[in-house]
Amino acid sequence: MPKYVKKFELTGQQMTLKKGLVLHRIRALRDFACVKRGDLGGWIEKESNLATDYNLAWVSGNARVFGAARVEGDAWVSGGAQVYGQALVNEEAAVDGNARVYGQAMISDCANVGENARVYGEARVIGNAKISGEAQIYDEAMVSGYALAREKAKIYGKAKVYGEVYLFGDAEACAEAVIRGKAYIGGDVKIQCTNDYVTISPIGSEESFITLTRCGMAFSTHFSLAWDELLDECKNRKMPKLHRNQYRQAVKFAEKFFKE
Repeated sequence: MPKYVKKFELTGQQMTLKKGLVLHRIRALRDFACVKRGDLGGWIEKESNLATDYNLAWVSGNARVFGAARVEGDAWVSGGAQVYGQALVNEEAAVDGNARVYGQAMISDCANVGENARVYGEARVIGNAKISGEAQIYDEAMVSGYALAREKAKIYGKAKVYGEVYLFGDAEACAEAVIRGKAYIGGDVKIQCTNDYVTISPIGSEESFITLTRCGMAFSTHFSLAWDELLDECKNRKMPKLHRNQYRQAVKFAEKFFKE
């Protein structure tokens, strides 16, 4: 059996946070992933913040992990990101940019939290989900699959967002809403229950999909319009007749759907 070599050590470099908490810069003691023996990493409070066994977990750059938070598996925390409280980042997840993950939040699988995003409370971001911009995921919310939340989107309460869902702008998913499958929701739309939106496909020139919301908005990868604006666009004869009819029928269906 090859001799066990500890993965990292705490160096003499220290950083004192505002509340008097002392963090230590780490140094790699063996090669793994793209890290070479002797490379300096980020900052942790204690060795238990970072898994020490034969995995690829690492804290790099100016990233900080402290409190009872832990980075394990093949997860990476980098840039100026901070993970603290009792948060867990594991498997192949990544937290980077200036993101913050705290409370009892968990980032797992191949999920990514970056830029200025915040994940906290008992929130879960798993699968291949990606949270960026200034998006916030909190309370008992869960984001999974290939879902994306960016800009100032918020997912909270007991909301669940999964599949190929894209939340942007100031959109919110809250209460016990479940948004799944394919959906594209932005603006200042608030989804509080599953019946607050409907997605219709195939539609349009690319046989894509359109998401219509109870508040009278329509979203696709090409536009964000109020229903009446979409109907006005359908009067444009440059749009093929088939597609004009498809959008008109989509609005009619949504009107009926939200009345029931």
